[in-house]
Amino acid sequence: MCRKMGAGGTARRLTAAGPHKRYTVRMPTTQRIPHLHAVVLAGGSGTRFWPLSRELAPKQFVKIFGGVSLITRAVLRVAGMACDGGIHVLTNAHLLDELRNHLKSQPGIADMPIDYLAEPTPRNTAAAIALAAAYLLKLDPEAVMVVLPSDHLLEDGERWERTLRVAVGLAREGRLVTLGLTPTSPETGYGYIRMGAEIPGHTEAGVIGHEVIAFVEKPDRVTAEGFLTTGEHLWNSGMLVTRADAVLRELERAGERAATPDSIDSATIAATARVIGVTDPSTWAGENARAAFAALPSVPFDKAALEVSNQVAVVPADLDWSDVGSLLALESVSAPDDRGNTLAGNVVDIDSHDSIVYSADRLVATLGLKDIIVVDTADATLVAAKNRAQDVRLVVEALRVVGAREIVESRSSLRPWGSWTMLVKGEGFQVKTIDVLPGHRLSLQSHAHRSEHWIVVEGTARVTVDDATFEVGANESTYLPLGAVHRLENAGTDSLRIVEIAVGDYLGEDDIVRYEDDWAR
Repeated sequence: MCRKMGAGGTARRLTAAGPHKRYTVRMPTTQRIPHLHAVVLAGGSGTRFWPLSRELAPKQFVKIFGGVSLITRAVLRVAGMACDGGIHVLTNAHLLDELRNHLKSQPGIADMPIDYLAEPTPRNTAAAIALAAAYLLKLDPEAVMVVLPSDHLLEDGERWERTLRVAVGLAREGRLVTLGLTPTSPETGYGYIRMGAEIPGHTEAGVIGHEVIAFVEKPDRVTAEGFLTTGEHLWNSGMLVTRADAVLRELERAGERAATPDSIDSATIAATARVIGVTDPSTWAGENARAAFAALPSVPFDKAALEVSNQVAVVPADLDWSDVGSLLALESVSAPDDRGNTLAGNVVDIDSHDSIVYSADRLVATLGLKDIIVVDTADATLVAAKNRAQDVRLVVEALRVVGAREIVESRSSLRPWGSWTMLVKGEGFQVKTIDVLPGHRLSLQSHAHRSEHWIVVEGTARVTVDDATFEVGANESTYLPLGAVHRLENAGTDSLRIVEIAVGDYLGEDDIVRYEDDWAR
């Protein structure tokens, strides 16, 4: 259950740099809302955002939009409004450790109490939201949940807070409340919500709740232009505010109403969620829970409940928003030049038009491009026509067939103590740089298949090898034999960087036995 309530955080911007739209990053200034729990959905792999997105470092980890990752933005967006202890991040077992490592390394939330949950197996948003609802009911019978995607850009601040407060008021009456974004263009890639009459008693400084007349699938161009003309339609943002018990109730009722192929098994989803959700989350990866969850239909919550419920409301939100659905979202990184190009990073261009060129590090030179996307990272480069941006997933599928590791992970990986970057990997050896934050240390660990050499290039390392602890300074090195129990620590206030050379017959990240760990891994 929520702990004792307190005031929200002090407003502060986490970065001065950012995209040219109003996607701010700040802690809300409002008082916490009693029994409000945030459920941040973070299980997606973001295949349409490759090569910036990988399976172990998906789109929600991307920091290019103002230097703050998308999932960090999602957590901060509700951190000051949720009840104490009310931030829950729901992901999949494959991504759980990487997600925890990422958030614990982020400024502003590293010490925030976050509840990390892994669904038994991915089954789309209907099953995920139902499981979260059943779990929250066990913690807090009065729980109101705001369900947020972790990979969107959304303007926060006072207007966002007003919108959420109105939605919470409607949700307390038992409604399923969606947040609809005011459309700014006739987009054909979004779903729409047709709003109806205003709902009396739910308004705050111009934010007003409405009945929902219909959900509309992605329209054609002419239809979308008509939607903008009438002013009755909103973009469906995928954000939901509702009581936890209402989620399960409306799923149970869905099959009793005018059932659709996607809602006919909704009661089964609710029933299974109730059984699994009351158990300890550590058991969700067990064989029984996985089998029961895997048997559920893979359907979105919109189809399973919202489109067949008579308890749905929408709160219009006049906020800047992007679902970061493809690499076209890179146009938000910086203002276009006078030829319509978005150029970001180490890029030199001559005479290109209406193109996106992004470089994470290396120099990228372009000449005479038109309507092209170029994305260059340390280990992969994508060149694509802009009108094929939605098809990048086809590239990922082709790479998966040939077993390319570049779809799984990048050369760098964040950890709660810092980060590492792979420089070179060959048969029986690999070379990394390891950066350890001041006052942090790695786990006390050993390896069964490799020995390691550590060379300090910056700072001073405190090294433990079996029963000995000693310091290694810049331009000095030490050797860690196969099987030695060892630890690396930055006990100082300056940066620590080492070069690690590992030699062995197996070099996978899972060749680690941990004896002590500051993050309980």
